[in-house]
This record gives sequence, structure tokens and C-alpha cells, in this order.
Amino acid sequence: MEEREVEVFFCDLCGASVPEADIVSAAAVVRHGKTIGLCCMPSLQSTPEKTAPAPEAAPGASAARPPVGAPPVLGLVLLGALVAGIVFLELRLADLEQALGETQREMSTRQQQDSEVLNSVSIKLDGKPDGAEVDRLLEQTGELSLQLQELQAAMAKRQAVLDQELDGLRRAVRAADDRYVDYRPLFEDLRQRQARSIAVLEGLRDRGSAAPVALAPPPPSASGAPAEGVASDELPSDLAASVAKLSNADPAVRFEAVDVLVEGKDPRVLPHLLPLAKDADAFVRRLTVEGLRGFRAVEVVDALIASLGDDDENVCDTAWRSLRDLTGQKLSFDAAANKRARASAAAKWQEWWAKARDGFRF
Repeated sequence: MEEREVEVFFCDLCGASVPEADIVSAAAVVRHGKTIGLCCMPSLQSTPEKTAPAPEAAPGASAARPPVGAPPVLGLVLLGALVAGIVFLELRLADLEQALGETQREMSTRQQQDSEVLNSVSIKLDGKPDGAEVDRLLEQTGELSLQLQELQAAMAKRQAVLDQELDGLRRAVRAADDRYVDYRPLFEDLRQRQARSIAVLEGLRDRGSAAPVALAPPPPSASGAPAEGVASDELPSDLAASVAKLSNADPAVRFEAVDVLVEGKDPRVLPHLLPLAKDADAFVRRLTVEGLRGFRAVEVVDALIASLGDDDENVCDTAWRSLRDLTGQKLSFDAAANKRARASAAAKWQEWWAKARDGFRF
């Protein structure tokens, strides 16, 4: 449905708006392009005050005429309304012209600002990639993202392999650490003993001796091993010589003999070697309990379990490690714990061995 344009009229006398319905109903008057609204019609329709009535004319006399040259009242009113409408229109036109000028200036200013903004946008867009180049860059970005994901997956697999290799290296290091024996304190002790022996020999040589010195025979071994220098008929000469050294008073000599015997792993030397697990020197005891893991016999297990109660922390720790390697049992033992805790752990080993000793197979 089309909208009907509504024409607006204004009263030329007072400037008020005149509805189109008043003009259609003739409540307002439009004459010669001038509009007089309903607001001003009552004042125009009022008649002037009546003058005194003229004397009645005598019968037969003619009626008196109004004076010649007197303007009609309605004409004066219309003339005044016309003049007022012209003045009102001139004032209204002046206001409209002023408003139009201000509007034109404002629009000109806005147009200039818009032109400057468009110019700056055009300058910024110069040199920017077009749509095709943007699509190409997006495609390259997608390809790089896929490559990055593939690299991440490959790195994750490589990391898993490295973790497995590191775990294997850690296990190998722990196993090597279990087998490691620190001989440095022993070597230092041997060096000091050797230095003292050399000093004593130098002093004896300087003083000299007129009479031969009678050497006392070495004390017999607690295990009943032959004295130093006496070979056993059952052992080779080198092993027999080492067995003879086990009863030497010098711990360094006993240490050297134990080292030779455990390296040979000849089961015939085991009866001579077991008593050294209770030697007076801690270094000799430690080397003995470490070397006993190479002999598979129930007597070895007896000696190692007994060494768990050794006063030296290194000796009982080495005995525990030898027990694990020899028996395959994983019973715990902390050599750094207090005496009561070590005794409790040793009791568990003894309890297990009491049940397994008779039928144990190496």
C-alpha cells in the first residue's frame, strides 16, 4: 500500500499550521496562494460596531447612499492580512536561508573529513597483499602446521626411545655400583704401612747388628692353615703360598693373599678362606665377603649371613650384596640403619636360610 504524501499548510497571519482537513472542509480559506487558518477566521468574520440607525426616510423619499470613497471593511482586513503574511514569509525565508547555509557548511566540513579518512585508508592499504596472496599464505601456514605436528610426533617417539635407553643406563650404573668396591682407603693404608716399613728397615740398616736376630715363628692360623712358607700337598704351589700368607701378622699380606684366592675361585681354598670373614682387619673382611660370592656352597651363605652383624658398615653392606647375588633373594638390608634395625633385617635372612638351607640348590 503506497503512502500518501501529506501537504502541510501554514496560516499567513499567525504562522500556525493548518491541517489539510480544515482546508478540505472549508474551515480554512485559501485565496490567491494565501492561507487563513481556523485560528484567525473568527476575527475576520466579526462585523464592525453598528452605527446609530438613520432616520427613517419620509415616504416617497429616496434612500440615502453611503459616502463616496469609503473603503469596504473586508478589503482593509484582507490587505492587512496580506501584508502580515508577506512579512512573516520573508522572516521565515531568512531563517531557512541561514539554516541552509549552516547545513551546507557542516556538510562541507564532514565531506572534507571523510575525504581525509578515505585518503589515509587508501595510503595504508597500498602495498598490502591482495586476496590471492592471503590465500596462498594461509595455505602455507596450514602446511607448516601439519609438518610441525609430524615433527612433534617424531620427537615424542624419539623421546620415548631415549627414556628407555636412559632407564637401561641407570640400571647398568646401579648394577656396576653394586659390584664396585672402593679400594682407595686400603691402598692408602698399605702405602702408609710400606712407608713405615721402609723407614724401619732404613733405621736398622744404618745401626747394623753384630748378632743375628732370631725371628719368632708366625702364629698359627685360626683355621688350621699351614704356616707361611709351608706348602700344602693338595693345592698348587701358588695357591698354597697364598694360603700360607693368610696367617701372616701383616694385614696387607693377608689382603693380598685373599685377593689371589678369590680370583682363582678354586673350591679347595674355601675352608682356608672362610675364617677371613672374621679377620681383625676390616679391609680384609670386606674383600673376603665380596669374594665369597664366587663360591657356591652353603658354608658361604652361613658366613655371609653371619657378616651381616659386622660392626663395620662397609663389611655388612658388601655381605648383603654378595648374598643377593649368590642366592637370588631380594630381602632388604640397610647397612646405614641403627644396630636394632640391622639385627632385625639379619634375622629375616637367618629365618629364610633356616628353612631353605637343606634343600637349597645354587
